[in-house]
Amino acid sequence: MEILISELCQSIGVSRTTIERWIRQGKLPVSKKGRTYSFHARDLKNWAEKNHIALNLEPRPAQGPETKVEVSLSTALETGGVYHDIDTGSDVPSVINACVERIEAIPDEFKTDLVQQLVQREEALSTGIGGGIAIPHPRTPLEYLEQPMVSACFLKNPVDYHALDKKPVSTLFFILFPELKFHLHLLSSLALYLRNKQFSEFLKTCPEQSELIEKIDALHLADKT
Repeated sequence: MEILISELCQSIGVSRTTIERWIRQGKLPVSKKGRTYSFHARDLKNWAEKNHIALNLEPRPAQGPETKVEVSLSTALETGGVYHDIDTGSDVPSVINACVERIEAIPDEFKTDLVQQLVQREEALSTGIGGGIAIPHPRTPLEYLEQPMVSACFLKNPVDYHALDKKPVSTLFFILFPELKFHLHLLSSLALYLRNKQFSEFLKTCPEQSELIEKIDALHLADKT
């Protein structure tokens, strides 16, 4: 049985970027036909066993038009992007506005509305969870999005965000979604990693997108072994 990259990503819960990097590094048993990579199930099972990685290659049921595949945190970050040195004002609305302006995956015509939704959410209850981190998100799905995304924004200077621990915020993870179930899944995944002290310290280095995705994928695989 042949397995495609997209199927392998879903099976072990890592991003396409990580799979492609493993291919370049010669860490995966892979076949190439033209521009398409594929894997043989038997070779993958041997590879997974050798590297102590949980691998589920059971055939998946056919997906109807309403079926959605769960999106991993690393894949959502690939879509949403990572942004650095964001210069903001000293209040929450200016922080949100500056960050949303930098998020390339949000169409320009929807940015003003998104900022308003996010500010209203913060006025109801701050999403500053402590430790210099906030997780802004709208209350309702964004129907104009084709897929869920997470955008990581690192501020040039920490700002008072009315966080639970009263400490200023310098790192924001925007969770944006076309359906509510994606929000709940991504929020749960992110919260799990943020409880990891090593990951929280890693965020203080303001990593590049590839580094952040690699770290998340590594922690995900470690949790599965």
